[in-house]
Amino acid sequence: MGNKFLCLVMGFCVSGAFGATKFKKVFEFNELDFDYPTEASRQHDIDTKVFIPGVPAPIDMDVYYAPDKKHTTFVTIPRFQAGIPVTLGSVLTTSTGKNIIQPFPSWKWHRDPEHCRRDRLVSVYRIKIDNCGRLWVLDTGRHLDKKVCDMQILAFDLATNQLIHKYTIPDDLLEPRSILVTPIIDIRENCSDVFVYVADCQTFSIIVYDVMNDRAWRASDKTMYPYPNYGTYRIQGEQFDLMDGVLGMDLSPYHPGQDRKLFYHAMSSATENWALTSDLKNEDYFKHDPSAHPELFHTYKGYRQSQSAAEAIDRNGIAFFGQMTETTISCWNTATEYGPSNIDVIEYNPQTLQFASGVKVIDNPRGHQELWVLTSRFQKVATGTLSPNEVNFRIQAIRVEDAVAGTRCKAIRHQPGSGGGQSGRYKSGGGQSGRYKAGNAAGLITGGYGLAQPNEYDKLYFTK
Repeated sequence: MGNKFLCLVMGFCVSGAFGATKFKKVFEFNELDFDYPTEASRQHDIDTKVFIPGVPAPIDMDVYYAPDKKHTTFVTIPRFQAGIPVTLGSVLTTSTGKNIIQPFPSWKWHRDPEHCRRDRLVSVYRIKIDNCGRLWVLDTGRHLDKKVCDMQILAFDLATNQLIHKYTIPDDLLEPRSILVTPIIDIRENCSDVFVYVADCQTFSIIVYDVMNDRAWRASDKTMYPYPNYGTYRIQGEQFDLMDGVLGMDLSPYHPGQDRKLFYHAMSSATENWALTSDLKNEDYFKHDPSAHPELFHTYKGYRQSQSAAEAIDRNGIAFFGQMTETTISCWNTATEYGPSNIDVIEYNPQTLQFASGVKVIDNPRGHQELWVLTSRFQKVATGTLSPNEVNFRIQAIRVEDAVAGTRCKAIRHQPGSGGGQSGRYKSGGGQSGRYKAGNAAGLITGGYGLAQPNEYDKLYFTK
């Protein structure tokens, strides 16, 4: 398998009995189709190979709960091969019940990616929606196997779908082989106090972006490298090699006045690592040499069973992730030591939990948290054996409390509103769910993190 598939595969490993599913189905796709304005425009893209049916494969997703109770599910489709007309969109269900992808924010952002227009999205692996109603997008600027445009970090206001912030990543923080795959958003006291941590899985480094001061630097350490012993993947009878570095990342819960940990791991590894965000945010440590301070990076002694990719942490410090070979979604209480004795299985399902490439903890407007996962038969995408007659891509979800029930991961609960995962904190009340007031810091926004009143929503909106 060539480099075009590097950093895409995401999953987790654990053995268990294959029984009734705990996750609820939200969306399923045999193959991806798109919301073209006319059938003629769709056929034109097919005729010119802009769109090759059966080729596009989703990698990540995130969910926005709006004040009107509706939720929008965003998906990413990186352009690592030809025939992908859209790299970021939302799921739209047609009147006939078919799920298709509506380009975000509009078609013009996705057309002719190699032209490098000002308003462009070339190739997006992962995204993150914060509790200030902003969609953060990490554009790799890569089309197929080469970099064609500058790499950039973008933020969109989901109340208007307008671009509100853009940062072009300097070339001196990158290498020709750089593939930026994961953005983690660190918010503290208000919506302007933001840092973004970016995983570069091919240069084995993390880019730290100070949004307010519009500056970035690069940190690198041996803990971000792949492990040769974990470079061969075995999933449902298929085998291939990948040597991917740091990819899975998320933050410990936010508590006012306390530091946070950034947890991370290389996909081609079985270890988990961490660094204090106060150290990562100190540019002086890294401005002369990105790898000058190995003492800042820590590795747990224990191991998981096999490779893993995306991870997400809830407000109680419970980490969720997939394991490749075992086709499971698993959990770990970050207050404990990492390893088999503290990692537990939420669900094992070799049919529906292959390649868990997107894992998110979502704040439901009622105040609950939900675990969402995107899974796919990516090994068949890579080998060109995907069948359009079978379900190949799934988006599933479960309440976090239900996910951890009966596992050793269940934590002593923090105070409500203590924050968690990537988003930082929020304040209760206000009935706004991700709404905010306009501000002027770094072209972004400031304001509160209001939640809707509990009686306005079902336990899980998507289950109705």
